[in-house]
Amino acid sequence: MKRLKAATAKAAARAAAAKQQVRSAKARLKQARRLFKVEKKAAKQARRKMDAAAAAVAPGRESKPVVDAKVAVAKPRVRKPATAPKPARARRAPKPRARKSPETMRSAAEVAKSVIERLHSPPPVRPTPINSADQAQPPTAAPAKT
Repeated sequence: MKRLKAATAKAAARAAAAKQQVRSAKARLKQARRLFKVEKKAAKQARRKMDAAAAAVAPGRESKPVVDAKVAVAKPRVRKPATAPKPARARRAPKPRARKSPETMRSAAEVAKSVIERLHSPPPVRPTPINSADQAQPPTAAPAKT
């Protein structure tokens, strides 16, 4: 009886420990999800800032700097070498999908009918094979009767 009580106590302790492990795992998962959301939001904001900065500096859309009348000193502008844009690849035409014609899809009744017809029909007649020995020897003429 004492052994059973001890085993029960040990099992209860193990169950409580497992329950605590599950709770701590759930808490860690919740924290990880929270951190993931925060990092994802930060990445989205950084991407938006980068896109906005790229749009502001995009070629052809450069804003003209306000030149003060007093400071009209011409500064030599150093341009970056223009890179040729990649040519747009033409999209391939989508391949037509093979559609099954109604002829290939037969109903079970049609299949059964063709099988029954084949069973009831006589076997096909095959041509008799020609012996090569018969062709090699020409037919001999019978002697003429007088």
